[in-house]
Amino acid sequence: MTPAQTHDKTMNYLYSQCETIACRSIAPMMDTPAVKFHYSAKIRAPNEYKVFMSATKTTIEAWNSTFTETIFVSPVKIQSYLIAIAVGDLEEKSLGTSTGGIPIGVITEPGMMASAEAEFKNLAVWFNAVQVYFPSTKYPWPQYDILVLPPSFPFGGMENPMLTFVSPTVIVGDKSQVYVAAHEMAHSWTGNLVTCADWANFWLNEGFTVFA
Repeated sequence: MTPAQTHDKTMNYLYSQCETIACRSIAPMMDTPAVKFHYSAKIRAPNEYKVFMSATKTTIEAWNSTFTETIFVSPVKIQSYLIAIAVGDLEEKSLGTSTGGIPIGVITEPGMMASAEAEFKNLAVWFNAVQVYFPSTKYPWPQYDILVLPPSFPFGGMENPMLTFVSPTVIVGDKSQVYVAAHEMAHSWTGNLVTCADWANFWLNEGFTVFA
């Protein structure tokens, strides 16, 4: 995206959307949800850009005088459609931790951070409620972050592990749209851990998540 297509209009912006079979445009992977795997990635970007993925950030170091190299490793096996990346003029803020000690945060462009932080300030409380609803399985990832994207993001949300994508349309000032965040949290269990075997039965992912 060009700077004009972002909220702050200062820097270029990159984000992915791999669901359902678009991950084949990133790498030659099996795009059936029946196949799960760990993945790692090495991303080089100009120093002024921040890089996030649906994986654990393990190393950040200078590649040369103008580029930074960031290495990511996924701690839990996932399907290819859950691989996600976002690169841009981004910042993150902590929203506390869950009762189980999971760090909760929000990521967005600096110009949207104040409103996003206010809208999602109770994110840890919602996360605890979702975890209580799925008592037999502990949340398996080491963190939960929500990324508020530029206005061009064409979905309400996307349940990428550790990097939930949401549209800025959920930021309305009265928290009336925060159910989108709860829905994407529930996907951590119904969709990311327990998954439909093929796209013909994708209703299983969404149906059980909506029910929860």
